[in-house]
Amino acid sequence: MHVSVFWTWLGLARLCLAEHGTLSLRTYRNHEKHAQALRKRDMEHLAKRSPFTVDLGNIDYLSGGFYYVNASVGTPPQEVQLDIDTGSSDIWMFGVNSCDQSKFLCAGGVFDESASTSITILSKGTFKIQYFTQGSGVTGDYISDDFAIGSQTINNLTMGVASKAVSVNTGIMGIGFDTNEAAYAEAIAHGETNVQPYANLLDVMKSQGLVGSRSYSLYLDDLEAATGSIVFGGYDKAKFQGDLSILDIQPNAQTGNYSDFSVILGSVGVTDSSGSTVLTTPNMPNIVILDSGTAFTIIPQDLLNEIVSYFGAVNDPTYSYIVRCDLNGMAGTLDYQFAGPTGPVISVPFSELAVPLIDFQGANPVPITDNEGHPICRLGLSAPSTPDEPLLFGDTFLRSAYVVYDLDSLQIGIAQTLFNVTDSNIQAITASAIGQSLPGNVASVLSTPVLTATPGLNAAPTFASGAAATSLETFGTGKGDAALVGVKTTYTNLATDIPGATATAQGAGSTGKKKNASGPSGKEFAGGWWRALLVQGVMVTIASLVGAGLII
Repeated sequence: MHVSVFWTWLGLARLCLAEHGTLSLRTYRNHEKHAQALRKRDMEHLAKRSPFTVDLGNIDYLSGGFYYVNASVGTPPQEVQLDIDTGSSDIWMFGVNSCDQSKFLCAGGVFDESASTSITILSKGTFKIQYFTQGSGVTGDYISDDFAIGSQTINNLTMGVASKAVSVNTGIMGIGFDTNEAAYAEAIAHGETNVQPYANLLDVMKSQGLVGSRSYSLYLDDLEAATGSIVFGGYDKAKFQGDLSILDIQPNAQTGNYSDFSVILGSVGVTDSSGSTVLTTPNMPNIVILDSGTAFTIIPQDLLNEIVSYFGAVNDPTYSYIVRCDLNGMAGTLDYQFAGPTGPVISVPFSELAVPLIDFQGANPVPITDNEGHPICRLGLSAPSTPDEPLLFGDTFLRSAYVVYDLDSLQIGIAQTLFNVTDSNIQAITASAIGQSLPGNVASVLSTPVLTATPGLNAAPTFASGAAATSLETFGTGKGDAALVGVKTTYTNLATDIPGATATAQGAGSTGKKKNASGPSGKEFAGGWWRALLVQGVMVTIASLVGAGLII
């Protein structure tokens, strides 16, 4: 997963209490690694983000990086940094000599099995994950050991330790459904029926009483922010506008399992000085997967073509679609409406779609420019490269959305995020009946099944490629006045409305039965009061970086 890198780690976790029943983590970003990865591997796929924050002084253009948490494994504790990934469900880290640093970044530290006195080797050589990029993946051991986040330790957690990692950059902290675990998904794909997933992180956190429900919320902040946060077992009301709208998670049409955070996207539109226009496409409504491990946002090709034309983007063979970072002064939002025509709308500012390209080949990183000296960015959107590739809504969407993932109730809570908020108002999510886990005022999105198929397979790390460059030809003449193929509209449920939307919407709901959790049922505590922990930390500094590869 990575090319050679020399790191100076300053990472340190700080603890403070939040509301009972929640576990809140500060996430970190590695802007530098993201920019390099966009130059390093196949641009047809989106890079899964490596969880590292880079502190290179006051260099604000190092944007669009990865999100990670500090963790420790085993006894005595061995520190690792792991990519937070809602699109996968296994936790794994590099083992000793598992990653070739002459070819891949191999970031985040290694775990030495022989150095832990609390480890149990569950199965040698059977841990396997295959990623989209041909030949990429991880093999290794299944282990059980202590896994600590801040001052909280999850005992006897099942994890993977890589003995060989190819074309992958960093270890992963998968926080999806246990039915999306690599071994279980492979067994089901091969027709096996007498198999059960193991209890993963969310299952065990609940069973050991650390949180009151298998749920969490993710706040990534804006493109230039160095940190974000994740709250396990709750959500932070200070981080979003208005109320949460509730969407049903969609089951996998082939298996009937709930394995991805799939929701119904009703339409995509553009709001600019001329008003709001819903783009015309036969590909809506459609199922999209909310995946924090994906760098960009994958939308249908016809919609991408329309947006590329609107921005005047150029399809460069090295960098994919590129635009000037100032978007020629264009202002507006790309609007995603979920469920039906009155469903919640998340508006992504145009500025959040321009992801800077940085040249790290010299002693000091500098922005890549065109031949007129204008900094250039990659457009943070892509289209499926194959017919069966799913529509993944990654970080260029998720930064503008505050998302609550409630695995127990099979629901997503979503609202327009508030950027650069330091206040906190954490609310616990307690285990209860479907439709009632998310407390407070919510805008309900009613569920009506309309789709019968889920396109593609689960998201997995792939890579971005390209040679380093410091200048490109002048490009990008679009100024937002291109004719959009669509219908003028007035959104009735903008997530930017304060104090929130109250409309209901017809959408595609769950068509399968609620999955019986295979993990431990957990303890029940009266009143929904649970221990809560907020984990914060400082940024990690890179002393020197030579080359990179990047997961997607």
